[in-house]
Amino acid sequence: MSEETIAETPPPAPGRPALDLSGADFRGAVGFPDPPDRIRLHRSVAAAFTARAVERVRERSRRMLAELVDEMLQDGPPADLTESVLSPFALAVICELMGVPAADRQGMHTWTRLIVSSSHGAEVTERAKKEMGAYFSDLIGLREGGTGEDVTSLLGAAVGRGEITREEAVGLAVLLQIGGEAATSHGGRMFYDLLTRPELADRLRAEPEIRPRAIDELLHRLPHHDAVGLSRIAPERTDLGPHYCPGGMLARLEAELLVDALLDGVPGLRLAVPAAEVPFRRGTPVRDPEALPVTW
Repeated sequence: MSEETIAETPPPAPGRPALDLSGADFRGAVGFPDPPDRIRLHRSVAAAFTARAVERVRERSRRMLAELVDEMLQDGPPADLTESVLSPFALAVICELMGVPAADRQGMHTWTRLIVSSSHGAEVTERAKKEMGAYFSDLIGLREGGTGEDVTSLLGAAVGRGEITREEAVGLAVLLQIGGEAATSHGGRMFYDLLTRPELADRLRAEPEIRPRAIDELLHRLPHHDAVGLSRIAPERTDLGPHYCPGGMLARLEAELLVDALLDGVPGLRLAVPAAEVPFRRGTPVRDPEALPVTW
């Protein structure tokens, strides 16, 4: 499967929102400091994003996804794929990896949407960020000295050993939680592409052996490229070192599970409205379908 097979149809970009995080102070988060602090912070959670660690959540993630798909099928068509499957699945997986209890997941989702949206204003954004930060500060504090494999346990252990500060741990936890939920946008954009190109979806159903390569290509063309992003200003001539998102393997795991569950489990899945009527989010740093109406 060639790259041209996937990339021949450009994704829609009905207006590009500026990313306004003026009210959200993420000092200490891994995406902001320069080396060596960046490396030190990355090291504190690296164990949660290894191939082995991500595989640890695969089977539980598969079961959670199967339950969501079954519920959607039981409710019958039409359905909003984003609301029924994509959003709750991405939220459940990142909370599982972070060590956030199931009872607190909806609150995490609400905070994340308020933080990344510019439509509510800086005051609301700042309050949501502080509330999420306070939550993670308490959770990390409870897990200092622990031996768990989830992100907050690793951060608590690193704080207990004096390798990072509590402020750094909280900033990193907030950024990872928000970034993890951004996988929703990947799922939404990926299935928008597949459902607007039924010949491609049919091929992936008929030739499951090409799915890994197809998923790679789909993810490559679905970066957060419809947003202005985080502005970086170099004060002097500098060399750029390589960077790999610690959540890359998690995003790929979610994509693999979604493609298998929805293409195989809902063989008649298709858009319930014309492609031009699919609403895309505005006022957020990523461009994902606000809703993805489907039928089968």
